[in-house]
Amino acid sequence: MIAIGSLGLTAVAACGSTHTATATPVSTPPVKTSPTPKPVDVAAATEAAMGLFVADPSQQGHWYACSNSDDWAACPLSATVKARLADLVSSGYFADNGGCGEEYISGTQNGLYNDPKVTSAVAGSNGSVTVVIQRAPARPNLTAVMTTEGGNWLASDLASGTGAAASIFSAKPNC
Repeated sequence: MIAIGSLGLTAVAACGSTHTATATPVSTPPVKTSPTPKPVDVAAATEAAMGLFVADPSQQGHWYACSNSDDWAACPLSATVKARLADLVSSGYFADNGGCGEEYISGTQNGLYNDPKVTSAVAGSNGSVTVVIQRAPARPNLTAVMTTEGGNWLASDLASGTGAAASIFSAKPNC
């Protein structure tokens, strides 16, 4: 068989017969393409992450964490982050004698007296956006890993500061 382009020619010869040539297709593997990744809306993820903080309407320049009074219903948090926060609150982890003595998102007992500021927002290859928020100059940053669920940007992980205990899902998260 001789391959020419995408066809192969087969010549058959026998005594006393005529030569016959047949064209048979040569199979080529299909071309695999990867889907084009959807562009990540970093601005929308950043805006949602800033929803973790609420401006105090009664005092200009004062901010507090989105409310946990209704199980963080209005907060841009995934169900797993809400459940982890609820578990830590119910165990007294954020109480004065529980280890932290402060609320996790703001990192304070009384809120912030300066505007929280986004210091970086980076899109991940998996479609997530990691948003780093400076809570106050002397406080560790809060990092929110934002992912989309049901068309909404929600924090699927929170981290206070850096290191092994930064994530809210570590055994004893940083305060």
